[in-house]
Amino acid sequence: MRFSVRALLVLICSCGLSGFARAANFTPADDGNQPSYKLLLTPQRLRRLQRDRERQTIRWEDFDARVQSSPDSPERGFELALYYAVTHEEASGRAAVQWGLGHACDRRQAALILDWCRTLLTAAQRDRLANASCGRGAAKSSARSEWQALRDRVYLAIATGQSNLGLPANGLKAELAEFAQGGFHDPQALYALCELIDGLRINGQDDIRKQLPEFFMRLPAEFLLAMKPAQLEQPGWEAPIAALALVGIDPNLQASQFLQGWAIEGRQLVQEGPGVAYEFLWGDPYLPGISFENLDPWYYAQEGRLFARTTWEPDACWVEIEPGGKLDQSQCPAGWMDKTAQFGRMQMIPLTAQCAQVPVIQNGSAAILWTRKAGQKVTARMGKKTIVRQTDSSGLLQVPTEISGKVCVSNR
Repeated sequence: MRFSVRALLVLICSCGLSGFARAANFTPADDGNQPSYKLLLTPQRLRRLQRDRERQTIRWEDFDARVQSSPDSPERGFELALYYAVTHEEASGRAAVQWGLGHACDRRQAALILDWCRTLLTAAQRDRLANASCGRGAAKSSARSEWQALRDRVYLAIATGQSNLGLPANGLKAELAEFAQGGFHDPQALYALCELIDGLRINGQDDIRKQLPEFFMRLPAEFLLAMKPAQLEQPGWEAPIAALALVGIDPNLQASQFLQGWAIEGRQLVQEGPGVAYEFLWGDPYLPGISFENLDPWYYAQEGRLFARTTWEPDACWVEIEPGGKLDQSQCPAGWMDKTAQFGRMQMIPLTAQCAQVPVIQNGSAAILWTRKAGQKVTARMGKKTIVRQTDSSGLLQVPTEISGKVCVSNR
């Protein structure tokens, strides 16, 4: 498969200065005196953000405008604290502290303020942010997912120097396995998981991705393919931000490069609203991506999950089959399930009769047999031998490359 690499190195500069950046005491980043943070702002990431400020990139200007014009933002503590970490403008740091003292039950933002603005905090302020009594009412009013709540607890523990981070005794393996069954459809939950992984790694904890390595290797492509055509074209701000964070966790994966190619596109750039600070934090314009249209538009996992779309065009037929055989589809023609359908270089072949003809599988092509019956045994010829295979929980079977000709329902 040939990939056409899209040059996505966006170095957009402007002569205009805005907000705090207009201050006469503006100075470039001094790498020799960089503070050491525990959450999100690795030295490399912080230097990139400070370069964006120096060069007045569009992400910096949008973030700067957000800080200057949105005093009622629900993410105000995060935004002001990030602004302070990048600029060292004391006014924004003190404003972040004051916001945090009034919203100490927002555990994530309190943790970020404790970490990024720690030199501005008094002992009493640190105690109020770290030990706020929120009561049941605050918990009931929160609609955060379990991953957001776990991330918040861990971040506060890290920011306050606790040795016990409050992780489950099982090391999250069960929770990650459940997430792999479709939790990544929710970009807010995925983003929270990315922040959790990032925070644990920065602080020398074990990389929880090791507990489910195959899932995390395929996750960037699976997240992209899980979006219906309309969502891919107009995703809202949460999905591109989750994508950028996921790329930031492991930019070297080939699947990450496809996801970066989508997330870094100009049309995905978040330029207003609460996503602006996250765009600034995670949107790395110096990281090249591969055009996502070059990703073969299907993915199959042996537990019975399939994502497939006919093309990357907005009018494509899109299909998802979940473990157990639940089917979701969008924009597919009537009767498509009763005949062979082409999804990129994969043919999906319904076994509606006793036997079905499968093509020669070569040069990266694939065929998936669909019997719609879990555990269905099928037979095929492999040279002079007859082999028996069994469909997964969704009635799917990826046809082995050595097989061509007829595949038949087994009566054994």
